[in-house]
Amino acid sequence: MHNAPPVIYPVGRFVWGVPCIGALALTGAVGLLCWQAASGAEGLTVWGAWALWALSSTLAVSLEARESSAQGHLGWCGDGWSWRDAHMQERVVRLSLLLDGGRYMWVSYRMADAFETHNTWPRIAIVRQTDMPLAWHGFRCAVYSRPLGNGMTSDQTQWPMII
Repeated sequence: MHNAPPVIYPVGRFVWGVPCIGALALTGAVGLLCWQAASGAEGLTVWGAWALWALSSTLAVSLEARESSAQGHLGWCGDGWSWRDAHMQERVVRLSLLLDGGRYMWVSYRMADAFETHNTWPRIAIVRQTDMPLAWHGFRCAVYSRPLGNGMTSDQTQWPMII
């Protein structure tokens, strides 16, 4: 049985996250204004609706910063996935595919040391073919591959060279 080749793929922050949340919050505010004008609602109902809108908008912005991926690299070496951050520190991760759009993928990954603690949420990354077109096929193959299970530890994994 063949396995995917070793691959390193860059992952960066989703720069459209906050603008998308802002557009949704603005749409919600316009909807609230239209509802308020059309229904003639007053007093505590209106204040409650605006408080709920403010709370949900603030929560969405704060969660976006926590849930988005930092800049780094996802690496596949045949026996599993690793995350290498901007400071070149490597950690073993568990990767899950959320959506495959052909030229882009939404993946989530969770640090291996968080498996036991259950206090770290998975990170979400949008990976696009345009970020590294020559490695795209290898990355897609790696996402769908199973680890070889040859007993290597994360300290023994070898990252391929980035050219």
